[in-house]
Amino acid sequence: MEYLKEIGFSDLDIKDILDNNYQHIIENLIVNQDNVLEIANYLLSIGIEKDTIKEIFMYQVSLFFKTKKEIQVSFDEYELDSIVKSLNYDVNNVELIDFI
Repeated sequence: MEYLKEIGFSDLDIKDILDNNYQHIIENLIVNQDNVLEIANYLLSIGIEKDTIKEIFMYQVSLFFKTKKEIQVSFDEYELDSIVKSLNYDVNNVELIDFI
């Protein structure tokens, strides 16, 4: 998960993510690191805070098993500012979004 340092995660952030996920999920995140980075960079670009992305890794990791396009299409169905505020407030709000 060292690749997360490319987007500003610290060793402690990575340890927290590792400690809050099953090994098979971590392995999947490692195998699909290009997709994970693409999604994380997209989330950062629309205003999702780094700490929120860390929480997504820990509590809503399934978001990273989608494609960036799936996320973009789904987010386009809503007002982007509302999604950003909602997710930055509570990552569990991702469950309210209908993904394609």
